[in-house]
Parts: sequence; C-alpha cells; structure tokens
Amino acid sequence: GALLRRGGFAAAAEVLLKVLLAALERDGAPVAPFVPVAFQVMMPPRFDGGEGSALAKLPPLALQQLSLTVLPTLVGAAKHRAAAGGGGIRGASDRAALESAVTLLCALPAEVLCADCPEELRWCALTGLKCLKEDSVDAVFCVQVLQLVVRAAQRKSAWLEDDLSSVVPPLLGACATHPVPLVRLGCLQVLQLLIEESQGHMLPFKKQIEISTRKAVEDRKREVRLIAVACLNAWHCGLTADRD
Repeated sequence: GALLRRGGFAAAAEVLLKVLLAALERDGAPVAPFVPVAFQVMMPPRFDGGEGSALAKLPPLALQQLSLTVLPTLVGAAKHRAAAGGGGIRGASDRAALESAVTLLCALPAEVLCADCPEELRWCALTGLKCLKEDSVDAVFCVQVLQLVVRAAQRKSAWLEDDLSSVVPPLLGACATHPVPLVRLGCLQVLQLLIEESQGHMLPFKKQIEISTRKAVEDRKREVRLIAVACLNAWHCGLTADRD
C-alpha cells in the first residue's frame, strides 16, 4: 500500500503487481493461493455497510488506476481458470485471480463499481456465488461476493433480474446452512433486497424461499434470525399485495 501511496515508489509498486499477476497466470504456481492476501493487505475488507467502499489503504486515484490496469488482467485470468474447469472454479490456486478481483471491486465506491465496472461486477458476482456451497472457500471471499451483490441490488442493476436463476438458488442454499453467520446474514440481506424489488420474478422459487427463510428464522444467531424474519415478512407482504 505504501508503495502506491508514494509517487516515488511507483516503479517498485508496478514490479510488485507484475509479480503477483504473473503468479496468477502460471499453472500450479505455489504462491498463487497467497496472492489474494496481498490484495487484502492493500485493500482491507470492510463489512459494516453495503453502500461504501472498503477502508482501503490506497488513495482513490490509485484504486481507479488499478481498476483500469489490473482488474482486466485479474478477471481475464479468472475467466481462463473457469473455462479450464468447465465453467466452475475449484481449489485455492484456481480461485486466486477471482478472489483478488473481488477484493479490488469491493474497494471501489459503489457508484464507481456499478457505473464503470458493470461487466466485471456481474461476472465476478455470479461466479463467486457458485462457490458458496464449497466448504473450502474462504469466508472473507464469500462475504465480499455477497457485498458486491448487495451493492448491485441497492443500485438496482438490471442484470440481477436477468440472472435470478443463477443468483437465488445459491443464496437459498447458504442462508440457513453455511457455517459462517456473516455469510448466512449476507445471503438473507440480498434475498430481502431482491424480494422488495423483483418479487414477481421470484415466484418460481416460492417454495424454496419459504423453506429456507423459515429455517433461517430458527438460526442460533440473533442477528441472522432478525433479518430472516424481515425477509420472510417482506415475502408474505408482497404476496398479499399481489393478491389485493
């Protein structure tokens, strides 16, 4: 972070980033699983709100530069891994580029994220949601993926409604069963936003939504129970309003 904050160290920072990116592009590079940690050090995750950006150690100009120069390389490497895996990304080494891209996207202000990086946001969010069911996936990554989806929902991104069949099932699968409470809470937060904006399009998932949210209402964590109740109430209120 200090390298990018100080103009005199721009060349050294560029070398560091090239080394990190090169590690992601090499098959079987032993250092690849640790590259996301380097990005998290530069852009520490922050989970106390969905609208803001992560409390980055980098200034806004440096983040903007990274979104223009580094993000395309990260997403390209992640797509390459996904294509090699038949559409899915398994294993820490294969997920490293995706996790790094998600960290960078989360560090951007919400308005910049949705306006300037819509395609990167969409692909990383949808691909990341597929990883929620894997026990070996880092919880920080899972929460950051959900953070991206929350921001997209708050900004009413059109792709969410178009991709409900890829968004809703992973959320329902994890909202009551994921071992990390913050992940369960994040899933329910996204579901509530989707219900409030697109309930009519979510009727094909009616049975699964009611089953999963009722399970979540009995969660051992109070915070999760509260948002599960809010989610279930929003669902039933929407159904009642449609009948009226």
